[in-house]
Amino acid sequence: MTLGGWYELRVIGSAGTRDGMAAGTQEGIAVGDNGRLCSLSSGGARHFESEQKALDYLGKIKVSGDYQFEPVLCGVKVAA
Repeated sequence: MTLGGWYELRVIGSAGTRDGMAAGTQEGIAVGDNGRLCSLSSGGARHFESEQKALDYLGKIKVSGDYQFEPVLCGVKVAA
């Protein structure tokens, strides 16, 4: 059972992404509340209600540079 949570758009290779988990990454970069990139440690990442809303938001922003993003589920507690 999953309780709570939200999604963040993180740069692939950041903590929580598939590549980031495989590499043991503890930090990274996400889309911030202001639509710009921010460090995960800043706590300023934009929260989305669903994975689809996060993906839809990607079409609305422009980020300079060649970044790829992955929606990451955050803040969940999983009970067995």
